[in-house]
Amino acid sequence: MIKSRDNFFQVSDGAWIYFEDYGKDKGDPIVILHGYLCSSKFFYKNIEGLSANHRLVLVDWRGHGSSSKTLQNLTMERCAKDIHELIEHLGLEDVTLLGWSMGSSVVMEYYEQFGADHLKKIGVIDSALYPFSPENWNSHSLAGFNMDGMTATLENAMVNHDAYTRAFTRICFHEPPCKEVEDWVSTEMKKLPVYIAFALYNDFLFKDYTPTLQKITIPLMICCADSGAIPRGIAMGRHYRDLVGGKCYYHEFLNLGHVMFLEDPEQFNGTVLEFVEQYA
Repeated sequence: MIKSRDNFFQVSDGAWIYFEDYGKDKGDPIVILHGYLCSSKFFYKNIEGLSANHRLVLVDWRGHGSSSKTLQNLTMERCAKDIHELIEHLGLEDVTLLGWSMGSSVVMEYYEQFGADHLKKIGVIDSALYPFSPENWNSHSLAGFNMDGMTATLENAMVNHDAYTRAFTRICFHEPPCKEVEDWVSTEMKKLPVYIAFALYNDFLFKDYTPTLQKITIPLMICCADSGAIPRGIAMGRHYRDLVGGKCYYHEFLNLGHVMFLEDPEQFNGTVLEFVEQYA
């Protein structure tokens, strides 16, 4: 039996997924998925602008933020199924489904499982769609099946979770964040337990979603930036654009970091809305 309560929805395997739903009486819905270690709270600067004329749904996918700290089904496949079940629970149609960072892998997995079901448009924002790829286009720190690097990162996170999240926070910004922002972002990241984080991360590393881009038949957005988190993110974005033969809405966030929506919410909102409202 499907269960729900304020801002929570229980999916079919029993996990509770937290979501925020704005502008219910507005236009075509936008659903945005956060990245690794993050949560729906990261988009707090974007709510007013994006929900002025559109329904906006933000989600904490399993393990993250306020959602269940489950030990079950910690995969991109299950996270995508959670999103599909939530979209059906809310009765959404003509959805623009956007993923940022690792959230883009969840979006690509959604398309692999469900195609364009309930979707009007789809987008990936500053994403490594095959982190373990040995190819030259891939600038992820663990490129080339770097399992030693993966193990070292896990050990570091286990030994000093706070230092790990703070270091990750700093490389996400173009300019070093002030202490108040670093404290807030790090605290939000620590809501995801390390053992859950790395189960999800391990699944993420091995999944190659670059071929999925070429399967998409609805309007596609590809956005990118350069940062410590993705050092050659713009080059990666151009590679994705070339894979689809330029058949996408493409935008480079210059002089911004991985969290461009926090650094320049006006530019981010304008980019998303131009794609949602004008690109066909």
